[in-house]
Amino acid sequence: MKYPILSGDISVYIIILSAFLLIAVNLLIASCYIFVKYKNKYTASLFKAREEARLAVENKNLVLSNVSRLIRNRMIRVVGMNELIFRESTDEITKKRASEIRSSVDDILALMQGVQDYSLLERNLFDVMKDELDLASLIIDSVTMTAPLYKFYDLVLDLSVDKNIPKKIISDSYKLRRCLIYLLSFACKKTDHGSVKLYVEPGKTDGERHEICFSLHVTGLDISISKVDFLLSHDSSVNDLIFQHNDLDLLDIYLASRYLDIIGSNLEISGSDKGYADFSFTLHTRASDDEVIGDIRSAYKRSQLRRNDSGMGFKAADVRILFIDEKRVSYAYVRDLLEDTGVKVDHAASPSEASTKLSGNEYDLILLNDAMKCSDDAFVIDKIRGGEFGMANSRIPCIAVTSDIKYSLSESKSHLKYESYILNPINPDNLERILIEHLPATKLEIVSDYGIFPGIRSIDDIRKYSEGYEELYENAVNIYKRSKAYKE
Repeated sequence: MKYPILSGDISVYIIILSAFLLIAVNLLIASCYIFVKYKNKYTASLFKAREEARLAVENKNLVLSNVSRLIRNRMIRVVGMNELIFRESTDEITKKRASEIRSSVDDILALMQGVQDYSLLERNLFDVMKDELDLASLIIDSVTMTAPLYKFYDLVLDLSVDKNIPKKIISDSYKLRRCLIYLLSFACKKTDHGSVKLYVEPGKTDGERHEICFSLHVTGLDISISKVDFLLSHDSSVNDLIFQHNDLDLLDIYLASRYLDIIGSNLEISGSDKGYADFSFTLHTRASDDEVIGDIRSAYKRSQLRRNDSGMGFKAADVRILFIDEKRVSYAYVRDLLEDTGVKVDHAASPSEASTKLSGNEYDLILLNDAMKCSDDAFVIDKIRGGEFGMANSRIPCIAVTSDIKYSLSESKSHLKYESYILNPINPDNLERILIEHLPATKLEIVSDYGIFPGIRSIDDIRKYSEGYEELYENAVNIYKRSKAYKE
């Protein structure tokens, strides 16, 4: 029996089947190619859109950071001239107006610092930089910096610190200080005729390891706690709550929370929607020695009683300082502030001028714009430390004058070459502290300090003003015996 389908040449059927298979394979390959091509094109467009969005956010934050830094630089002359008016004027009305300007400027600078902190945090430019810090000084600094704000709003700010807390601890001093300042500022701005009390108490202790509990009790709160909780639990809501609703005060609480996240803690909020609230966090740290913080109230009282209109608290007729900066504004301000101290302040507006002056003179201290570079793109501080501007001044203390609020001595090799730093616009109290710490002690004569204030002409006066604070009394007596009033 014959089968019709096989009656012809079988090779014809094989060729036809192969052709169909080849067509099917080609169609499959073409489909895969088209799929992969469009998939890659779609993926590339998504990646491009994501990269463009990332760059847009980064550029926005960079602009915010640079604008805030530029505003700080532009305010140098305003701050300087107003401070000199306040210190030199004998007319009480003029001093009052200058004091009001100072408070307004401080408020603007605080806002600029918040914006710059926000931009740096969004760009993930902050790392944990642990160092040994004096907790008493950090708390006093934080409270002192926000005290004018409380005075302006006519609010009560109280402080309660357990005497047995370690004084010297290991932590990130910059971030912890900024966190406290932001929390205290937020509490003040959002409190309506209430009070704020900062509690610092010990937690669990295990050898050198300690838990230190910070709690801010606020009464008269005029913001919904649920609104704050929403802000802290949803990062995407920051733009909506802070910028679109024009409530920049919320930026303070957001930044405090972000800083705590970085140093390994978290902000907890409890209380009612209106009336009162508690903002708390626990710092996990270790003590560097056995010294405890003691009675912090006397130290805080001492800082508050200091005269802020008496000029610099020292004389140093044999001291010579070099201020290196392209602009004369900060130099002229520092020169005028130090006029009554006898300190001679030279100015170098360029690296070449700095080289000439450092090679031909001996200085006790250098104030240097930390961003200043030479023609070969090397930082001026590197040239100084390398001895290229003269070996005689290569090892003397150098203080960075900077507008970068993120500045930390441990963050770069270049910064390690500075002994300390001071922010622009320069605060007179910070300048005085820097000079007393880094100028040769043999060339300094202290004429006023913490515990010395108007009217003191005897130890009995000190006893009256110290109001029973033994530490304040002893410190004031020691300083008084070195002062001009005692010698006279």
